[in-house]
Amino acid sequence: MLQSKSGPVQGILQLMKMLFECSDERIDLELISFCINLAANKRNVQLICEGNGLKMLMKRALKLKDPLLMKMIRNVSQHDGPTKSLFIDYVGDLAAQISSDEEEEFVIECLGTLANLTIPDLDWELVLKEYKLVPFLKDKLKPGAAEDDLVLEVVIMIGTVSMDDSCAALLAKSGIIPALIELLNAQQEDDEFVCQIIYVFYQMVFHQATRDVIIKETQAPAYLIDLMHDKNNEIRKEYDEEWAKKIQSEKFRWHNSQWLEMVESRQMDESEQYLYGDDRIEPYIHEGDILERPDLFYNSDGLIAAEGAISPDFFNDFHLQNGDVVGQHSFPGR
Repeated sequence: MLQSKSGPVQGILQLMKMLFECSDERIDLELISFCINLAANKRNVQLICEGNGLKMLMKRALKLKDPLLMKMIRNVSQHDGPTKSLFIDYVGDLAAQISSDEEEEFVIECLGTLANLTIPDLDWELVLKEYKLVPFLKDKLKPGAAEDDLVLEVVIMIGTVSMDDSCAALLAKSGIIPALIELLNAQQEDDEFVCQIIYVFYQMVFHQATRDVIIKETQAPAYLIDLMHDKNNEIRKEYDEEWAKKIQSEKFRWHNSQWLEMVESRQMDESEQYLYGDDRIEPYIHEGDILERPDLFYNSDGLIAAEGAISPDFFNDFHLQNGDVVGQHSFPGR
């Protein structure tokens, strides 16, 4: 049994030795391709990173600006566990490569590696500010500013750093949210782009500052509610039903704030009860949520009956088309 285990181990160690001893600026294509595939396996990665393995890989990749070697490092970074925490020492080195002056393929792999570093103790706000990454990220979101592969990595990177409250606020202030919505509109047929942008918004709505910006100052809720019914199952999976309801409710409140304020402040005059005989008339407003009072919604004939009541959830199936609201069903009571 020991012999069968030692074979693969020795093989990987031998490949790493060949990799580090390669004198050419560009490593043999077959060798690096094999190593890239090996790094997709978590157990292999533990062997690759033994001793100074990761340090030597990073040193060579950064010195030669080799995108294939960095792709191998990116594969190493995707695995959760002890190996991921090793990258803490190289965050600054990787962030320093994110520049329009560097070769695009190399930048893509560096961005992808950084985006994999979902490490709780990592101060992303400091990284973004220290290496001035926000202007770069925002610039690459502009239509035609970069190839789709790079733009997608930028979106994924934004999703990673948006898990941090202060980073999410920093990005919101920079104007990245409208840029993401514009990109979503431009790439709406590309499911990978749609999924990644949705994930960014999903992260941002967990933070009060960015949640308010998304709901009150952008068209993101309309896009997101519409995409809840997307034919692609992977896109629908990105949705959290509880947050979807909260977004709908908050958007409804925002657009109908004056009406809601009027209804909530309305009190029945004491003398009005005599107009209806001895029956006790309950006040319009109870201590519960105003949006839980469907009898307060009207149609052209007056109050909608209880069985025909609507709520903000009713608007799930409606979306904007050429500036008009269109939907899949008619209003109750009509």
